[in-house]
Amino acid sequence: MKKFYILLFIVLLTNSCRRDKDNIIKDLFQEPPVSPISQTIKTCVPVGYAATLMMAHFKGSKFKNVKVEKNKSATVLHIDTSIDYPYKFKGDSYGEMIVAGVQLTENTAIMSVFFTETNIEVGSFRLTDVKTFPVIYDNEKIKIVYAGYDINFGGDMDLTMSLTQDEIDIEIEKLEIEIPLTQYIAIDQNAWIIDVYHNNTLDNFLDDEFEINGGQQSIEVSDYDLESSVSVMQIAMLETEFSIDCLKNPTSGYAFMQDVEIDSKKGANSVFGSVFYTFHSSCDGDVKLTVATGTFITSIGKEIDLDLI
Repeated sequence: MKKFYILLFIVLLTNSCRRDKDNIIKDLFQEPPVSPISQTIKTCVPVGYAATLMMAHFKGSKFKNVKVEKNKSATVLHIDTSIDYPYKFKGDSYGEMIVAGVQLTENTAIMSVFFTETNIEVGSFRLTDVKTFPVIYDNEKIKIVYAGYDINFGGDMDLTMSLTQDEIDIEIEKLEIEIPLTQYIAIDQNAWIIDVYHNNTLDNFLDDEFEINGGQQSIEVSDYDLESSVSVMQIAMLETEFSIDCLKNPTSGYAFMQDVEIDSKKGANSVFGSVFYTFHSSCDGDVKLTVATGTFITSIGKEIDLDLI
């Protein structure tokens, strides 16, 4: 009987240690977020669609879901996204998309995009409107470049598009940004470059192919007076290809993310790690974690759902 109690004690102790070990591992290591990737796709795709539609309008195309008006120097398109809008993602509500554009040359324009009822939201992110960005057309693709400071949360709608020549020059200079070969340099640019390959059918959005490059950094400080909480997120996407053939996930390309979160609140866990994601041709909604460090190291080789649709 004494041996039985000793054996029972060892079993209980072993199980307790295993549970503590599991809890420690759970606290130290976690699955990295993919919402920043989803957020980028949900932003770049409608911006690319809006730019393509505006350039198609400048080339003479007409669309049944678009009303056109002139507002001073700008052409304004009111797009009903309940009709023929192909890029609806899970959890997003859609209303009218307004695109204001000034055509500079036959193949060059400056545009703004506004969403009157749209709620494109991932985590704490909400896209209200996108300020001016340059667009250039050629026989192969449409190129759009917007920097992080072009995103305006809650700004007033300004459809006059009354830009000075200096402001126009600054926008056009963005088109000369060279795409870097490393994700680290892309982050420093704090800009997104969207190439829409239109396959010589500007008025048909169903065969458009998107390629997203660039990166950005966000810094957030909260509860400064009472408790300290700081987070820094860096993300880059390279040669990321997306089309209506698969709305669940990009089918080619790479993404890099570095996440640092320090929270002094009692019981809160800090996060520090980086992840290299690889997109694949299988239309299953997942992205593969090819390389991971720090907090995310136990997730190497996993596939995580992007939850786009």
